[in-house]
Amino acid sequence: MSVLPDDRRFDDAVPLTGWRQTFSSLSGNRDFTFLFAGNVGFFFGMQMMMILSGWLVIDEWDNPAYLGYLMATAAIPMLVLAPIGGVVSDRVDKRKLLLATQCLLVVTSSAVTVLILTGAIESWHLAVITPVSGAAFSFNMPGRQALVAILVPRDRLMNAISLSTAAMNASRIIAPPLAGLLVAPIGIGGAYVVAVAFYASSAATTAFLPPSRPRRLREFTFFEDFTGGFRYIRTSPLLMGLLLFATVPMIFAMPHQTLLPVFADEVWKVGSVGFGVMQASSGAGGLLGAFFVANLDSYRRKGTLMVGAALAYGALMFVFAVSPWFSLALGLMGLLGFVSMTFMTVNNTAIQMVIPDEVRGRVMSVMMMTFGLMPLGAVPAGIAAQSLGAPPVVAAGAVLFIASTLVIFAAVPSFRSLDRGMEEGRDRETSRRAAPPSGERASPVPAAAPHAHGGRTPD
Repeated sequence: MSVLPDDRRFDDAVPLTGWRQTFSSLSGNRDFTFLFAGNVGFFFGMQMMMILSGWLVIDEWDNPAYLGYLMATAAIPMLVLAPIGGVVSDRVDKRKLLLATQCLLVVTSSAVTVLILTGAIESWHLAVITPVSGAAFSFNMPGRQALVAILVPRDRLMNAISLSTAAMNASRIIAPPLAGLLVAPIGIGGAYVVAVAFYASSAATTAFLPPSRPRRLREFTFFEDFTGGFRYIRTSPLLMGLLLFATVPMIFAMPHQTLLPVFADEVWKVGSVGFGVMQASSGAGGLLGAFFVANLDSYRRKGTLMVGAALAYGALMFVFAVSPWFSLALGLMGLLGFVSMTFMTVNNTAIQMVIPDEVRGRVMSVMMMTFGLMPLGAVPAGIAAQSLGAPPVVAAGAVLFIASTLVIFAAVPSFRSLDRGMEEGRDRETSRRAAPPSGERASPVPAAAPHAHGGRTPD
C-alpha cells in the first residue's frame, strides 16, 4: 500500500503528555485528522438516521413490526456483502471507495428527505432505500477501518482506534437527543436535512485524504482474493482467536442489549425517559473507556487487560440482571459501557496490528460479518423472556458470556503473550512498507507472523 511516509504523517519531535497524549494519534497527523473528522460526521449521521427512521415508521404508520423488518433489510446486505466489500477495499484506492459509498449514502438519505418534505413518503420507499444504504455500509466500513492502520504509526494505533471509538460513543450520547430535539421545531424532514449534512461533511473530509494504492500486483482473480482473506485467518490461530473473542461472547451479551426496553418498562417502570437515560449512561461510560484505552499504547499486558475487561463485563451484566434498583442499574450501565469499550478496543487494535496491509480490508470485512451474526442471540432471548421474564434470561446470558470467554482464552495460548504478537506484526509491516516492490507475482495470502501460530510466552 502506497501512502505518505510516516515522517510526513506524524510529528513526534515533542514528547506528548496529558491531553496531548490522549489525542497523540491526531498530533501532527493531517491525514488521520481528516479521517477522524470524517468518522465524526459519519457516526453522527448514522445515529441520527437510525433514530429518525424509527420515529418516522412509528409516527407515520404506527407499525413496530415494520421497523423490525427494516432493521433486517439493512443488516442482511451487510452480512452478505461485507466479504465482497473487503476484497474491493484491498484491490482499489480506499479513498475513492469511501468517497463513492459516502456519496451514495448522501443520495439515499437525501431521497428520503425530499420524499418527507414533499409529503410523498410511503413505507415501500424505505423498504427499497434501506437495503441500498446497508450495501453502502458493507463497502464503506472495511475501507474506513483499514485506513486507520495505514495512516497511523503502529505504536499509536491503539490511541487512534480508541479515538475513533470515542467518536462513535459521542454520537450515541449526543445524536439521539439532538434528533429528538430537532423534530419539534423543524419537523422530521428538517431533522433529516441535518443528518444528511453530517453525511455530506464526512464525504467532504474524505476528499482530503491521500490516495492509497494496492502495493502488490493485481495478477490473481477476484475469487482468489475473496478466499485469500479466509485462508489467511485459518493460518493464524492468534487472529482466529481474536475474531472469535470479538464475536462469540458478544452473542451472549445481545439479550442484555435487546431486552433493555423490557427492564425500563416492566422491571423498574421508568418508561422511555429512563430507557434513554440508561442508553446515555452506557454511552458516557463507553466514551470514558475509549479515552482510558487511548493512553495505554505502552501498556505491556494487553492480553490480560482484554480478557479481564471481558470477564468484568460478564460479572457486571449478571449483577445488572438481578438488580432490584434502577439507580444501581444506571451505574452498572456506565461501568458496562466502560469495560466493553476497553476489551473491544484492545481486541480491535490487536487484530489490526497482526494482519498485513494486503489482507486488511478482507479481514476487517470478516469482522464486520461477525457483527451481523451477533443479533442471533437476541431471537432465542426474546422468546425465552416472554415466558421467563427478562432478568433470568440476561443472567443466563452473563454466565454463558463468562464461560465462553474462559474457553476461548484457554484455547488460544498466544493470548498470554498478545503484546509479543502485536509487536511482531508491527515490525513485519514496517519492514514490508520499507522494502521496494519486487515485481514478482505476490501471493493473495501473505504468510502469518511466526508468533501468530501460538506459543505460551508469558505477558
